[in-house]
Amino acid sequence: MSKELFRAKNIIKVILIIFSTIFWIYFLMASRVTIDTLIIFDIASIFNSIFNWNFLLFLLFFPLSSVIMLCAGLNSNNKEILITILVSMLFVISFSAVFLGIDIYFILFLVLYTIAHIITAIMIRNKSKEGYKNLYELTSSMLSRLTAFLVIAFFIVGFFYILPEQKKKAEEMELGIVNIFVADDLSEWLGTSYAISTQCTKANLEYLKQSNQFKALERKTDEESIAFTELLNGIYEQVNYQKTKEDIKAIYPNLKSTDIKLQVVNTLKSMPLIVLLENYFALLFMFLIASLGYTYLAIVFLFFALFAYVFNKIFKEEKKS
Repeated sequence: MSKELFRAKNIIKVILIIFSTIFWIYFLMASRVTIDTLIIFDIASIFNSIFNWNFLLFLLFFPLSSVIMLCAGLNSNNKEILITILVSMLFVISFSAVFLGIDIYFILFLVLYTIAHIITAIMIRNKSKEGYKNLYELTSSMLSRLTAFLVIAFFIVGFFYILPEQKKKAEEMELGIVNIFVADDLSEWLGTSYAISTQCTKANLEYLKQSNQFKALERKTDEESIAFTELLNGIYEQVNYQKTKEDIKAIYPNLKSTDIKLQVVNTLKSMPLIVLLENYFALLFMFLIASLGYTYLAIVFLFFALFAYVFNKIFKEEKKS
């Protein structure tokens, strides 16, 4: 039995598992997509990390390695499945820790990732023994179960990564959201704010000027009526004056972006929903990210199940007559 474990087919399985898994780990690390990148809500960094070749290659190799392991399970017994995947992943974890610099949380995920694939590979092997007519349906069914295992693993690891500093990380996300709306350069923000305020003031003044009471005051000749109508007309003319960016900045000489951001953050902290978010940030944030991950895997695994035909052909043992 031990000699059979080292036959050519099993060595091919180990090589394919090792290389496909190391590839997705490398490309994920190279893309610089991390949980912290998502938490700080830096839109520019997120887009730069996701929309590049490294992340696209990660998306390609991540499901591919799962299909390879499941097809290895189709053509192995339980002992071969355990040894093949275990040996492959021990090499992957060791290599990634030494040469790719993955941290303890990534290693924990890879351990859970290994367990999930061993369980699913044994499940697909047992299911295949019952007899199957459609390889695609069988592989898709097992990949859907693997999706649940992987999402749970990712949720657990991410939860324990965030939990020790969940309040701090919640505040980082709040500040990241505020940074989207309040930039370091306040000129555009002030211009927009001032324009809105001016339009509201102008509309109110026009309403007063068109009222019968104001028109009646304009017809009077006493000093108080004349002074009031002139004051109102003067304010209206001042509001109509088109101010430059320099004029607007002069109106708010001591206003700084950091002050505004701090006020907005303090306002957010007073909201019950934000208080709830800070208290359960690890749980809520990982639920959101895990849900997105589940959606991705559920869709992409349906397509990658087609590759089962290729790898099943490679791994399939010819029956001796």
